[in-house]
Amino acid sequence: MKTIYIKSRILLAGILGILVMNSCTKDFKGLNTDPSKVTQGQAAGDLQYIGGFLPDMQENIFSPVDYIYQIQQNLNADVFSGYMMSPDNGFGPNNTNYFMRSDWNAQAFDLGNQHIMHDWSQIKQIARPQDQHFVAIALILKVEGMHRITDMYGPIPYSKYGSNAFFVPYDSQQAVYTRFFTELDTAVTTLSAYVKAYPGAKPLAQYDLLYGGDYKQWLKFANTLRLRLAMRLVYVDAATAQQQAEKAVADPNGLLTAVSDDAYLNMVNGLSYQNALWNITNAYGDISMSAAMKSIIEGYSDPREAAYFLPSAYDGNFEGIRQGQNITTTAYAGFSLLNVKSTTPMQIMVASESFFLRAEGALRGWNMGGGTAQSFYEQGVALSFQEKGATMPAGYLTNSTATAAPYVDPTNGANNVPAGNPYLNNITIAWNSGDTFEHSLQRIITQKWIAIYPDGQEAWSDFRRTGYPKLFPVLVNNSGGTISTTSFVKRIPFAADEEQNNPKGVAIGVQALGGPDNGGTRLWWDVNPLVP
Repeated sequence: MKTIYIKSRILLAGILGILVMNSCTKDFKGLNTDPSKVTQGQAAGDLQYIGGFLPDMQENIFSPVDYIYQIQQNLNADVFSGYMMSPDNGFGPNNTNYFMRSDWNAQAFDLGNQHIMHDWSQIKQIARPQDQHFVAIALILKVEGMHRITDMYGPIPYSKYGSNAFFVPYDSQQAVYTRFFTELDTAVTTLSAYVKAYPGAKPLAQYDLLYGGDYKQWLKFANTLRLRLAMRLVYVDAATAQQQAEKAVADPNGLLTAVSDDAYLNMVNGLSYQNALWNITNAYGDISMSAAMKSIIEGYSDPREAAYFLPSAYDGNFEGIRQGQNITTTAYAGFSLLNVKSTTPMQIMVASESFFLRAEGALRGWNMGGGTAQSFYEQGVALSFQEKGATMPAGYLTNSTATAAPYVDPTNGANNVPAGNPYLNNITIAWNSGDTFEHSLQRIITQKWIAIYPDGQEAWSDFRRTGYPKLFPVLVNNSGGTISTTSFVKRIPFAADEEQNNPKGVAIGVQALGGPDNGGTRLWWDVNPLVP
């Protein structure tokens, strides 16, 4: 891991935030102001006094700054998801082999609080009545950013963030998710009213890095986000999960359904950055293809492999690294790097995810708006190939024989995963209406896992929730017994500086967690009885 300091809009937004705090004293007037009671000019308004907060929120869902992203997500969720593994022999015991480093564990928490929650707190204080469309976008970004944080740690400071108390209590994850759905309600109601009153208006165009100020796209994003969060609760609160999922699908504003709907952190409006993964894989040489990815994607002869990774310098083939090793040599330095350019925009959410979510909902008997589990599943696969610029082979969706391939480590046979190993992901591609529920779910989640790459955070959450796709356990477990090798890592421990600066808040969080503050304690929604 290197430390490279690059100029970032984060600093500019932080300065703007300080100026705003020192110059604005207007009160927040509520989120549901009727936009039809202000003029078009007032609605568009001069948003410069508050607009700078929006890019900062978007840039910190996950950071495009390489050395920040590396410990925010890459050496955590991107590895835990089975997507990647580091070939670096200089890390020593670390999160990838379950030695949960406290200096790494704080990064995601700090980023969420110092940017997403801080920006939201400022917006809440200074937004004017005519700015409620801005507030609605900020609410969606708040939910998108902070659901990733709670899905890493569990309980987090949320409802009381920014209060002038001696300590900030942590909300239970259940309470946080309840607020997520309420906040999405507010955002969708506000934006829907605005779009109806001012069709085609894009007052936030100069501040919006994802959709250029197109509120119709933000409404689709909000509904797809609701569907994602609803599915997270299916084993802990099936009734709420179904209610929220059906609500997302029924909303007339729709879901993300096409390549043009995909959400990326676009290099527009003055934002310029080098894709964090490009630097980590190319400049640092710190991340490569994983053994699990090689096993699954090559077992299917899936051409998306070349869209995701580069042939290895080791032997010219695609080569992945078995997760959870104590790497002490440079043997894996030539294994497959990620196929990403410095100019590749960082992915926030892809539309194919919505079809896999609907496929799972339909499999569970929910009303997913017309269509079957099979039809949604096949649409999701087809759309993923389009999103990744790959051609789906003829017969791919009807292939009823291919499964994950045995893994062979060309440098060390002790790392191999042979045929018949229970951790090989033994599911075919072709839909089979006669399959069991679990086989059908495994099929959906496996293709979803391939499709949403490289979003390791979401893939890791799905793996914890469903147990799919099957992944290889770590070879070396340095957790000291706090994380089960066969149950995999469940969460990231709370930040050490929080335990020093907010000990009462953390104590409330640990109580709400319901277990010790380590990587082996399950989150609130992680209760699937079939997942060890």
